[in-house]
Amino acid sequence: MKFAKEMWFWITPCIIADIAWHIYSLPTKYNPWAYFFVITFPTVSGILLLASFFRDPERTPHPNHVPGKTILCPADGNLIAIEEEAGDTAIYVEMHYNNVHVTRAHLSGMVTKVIRKGGRHHWVYFFKKTVGSESQAIRKNARAIIQMRDLEGNYFEYYLICGAFFRRAKPFVKPGDQITEGQRIGVIAFGSTVRITLPGTHYEIMSQIGDKVKAGHTIICKRIL
Repeated sequence: MKFAKEMWFWITPCIIADIAWHIYSLPTKYNPWAYFFVITFPTVSGILLLASFFRDPERTPHPNHVPGKTILCPADGNLIAIEEEAGDTAIYVEMHYNNVHVTRAHLSGMVTKVIRKGGRHHWVYFFKKTVGSESQAIRKNARAIIQMRDLEGNYFEYYLICGAFFRRAKPFVKPGDQITEGQRIGVIAFGSTVRITLPGTHYEIMSQIGDKVKAGHTIICKRIL
């Protein structure tokens, strides 16, 4: 299994702390089995669980994908909204703790700007929540914004929106980079939301709200013009 290099930012301090705790706990009254179940098993399990958030499997587009025609999903999780916003199409994917957290480009193009914005840290997901312009999390949470231009000269955006915990989103790209659809583009630590825009509103929706989707594989919609 491949892992995103961002994992080491979180794993390294945990491994150091775990080793120190093991050394500190050696001269105790625990017998070997108690030592294993009280100290080793929970700490190693926690580190492995933390590492699993940064797994980065290879992905191939759905067999029906047509480059430049169909739009691939940017993130693993659940499709929660497809809305018209300012003359463009906005798509929201909600990521949960058990999803792959490496995100992928939904369109080919060139990165024009990468913006990091501080903000609040509202809960990203709750039952009966609202999305789009009405959502506190979508409007106010900290995020990284990747602005891009497609091969036809149209501008679009890619939002990595942070959640309530850990609050870290890291783009893998920089201005001037040429991006191909399905390419790894960033990572968000633990649960959060990805918002993408598509130039214009002429699209046929191919996935349903609530569907489980996979980055770089699931087809969200296709161009009709």
